[in-house]
Amino acid sequence: MSRYMTPLPGMLAAAIEFVLGQAASLDPDPAAKLEPLEGRWLKFALEGLQIDLWLSAEGERFRVLAEPEEESLEADTEISGSPGGLLAMALPAFGTGSGVRIEGDARLAQQFQQAVKALDPDLEKGLIDYFGELLGPQMYRIATEALAFAGQTATTGGDQVSRWLREESRFVPDPDEWRDFRDGVDGLREAVDRLESRIRRRQA
Repeated sequence: MSRYMTPLPGMLAAAIEFVLGQAASLDPDPAAKLEPLEGRWLKFALEGLQIDLWLSAEGERFRVLAEPEEESLEADTEISGSPGGLLAMALPAFGTGSGVRIEGDARLAQQFQQAVKALDPDLEKGLIDYFGELLGPQMYRIATEALAFAGQTATTGGDQVSRWLREESRFVPDPDEWRDFRDGVDGLREAVDRLESRIRRRQA
């Protein structure tokens, strides 16, 4: 059972994997660039959001998960920091990942940065291709504004970025909003089940 109450972590992991996958597909030899990451795992801990992202490589593609496939899996390297700081580290074009802490194999973190830099993913195009013409530009705006906000409040920690994401960008749902949405979905599912039962009884 997932430890997350919202689909956000899974969506975030899938979007990042898609963007990195696009970049790898355009490279003439992605396997050579991803070889140092093959079978090894980096864990990115997004402070303030309580979200972890697990990243590895398999052949010519990245793998990005919101949760490890096996509970016993241990990361070779754990990188923690604000969402903005981690995004800046992963995409060097956005600046430097200030305030990021690395535990474990620091060399692996460096190799990850080198691989992403060599592949040079187009974040804006990737998000538009993944989320569509309407939502994609908004996702890119949120990412760039979060980075700018993180840079302005570097000394206040991840909680400030988390608050901005929830209150200003509206990307992260408020817990009460999520519970209302979840209860609404459950209520709708129960209503559909009752309707199907009535139809089956009448047809019997």
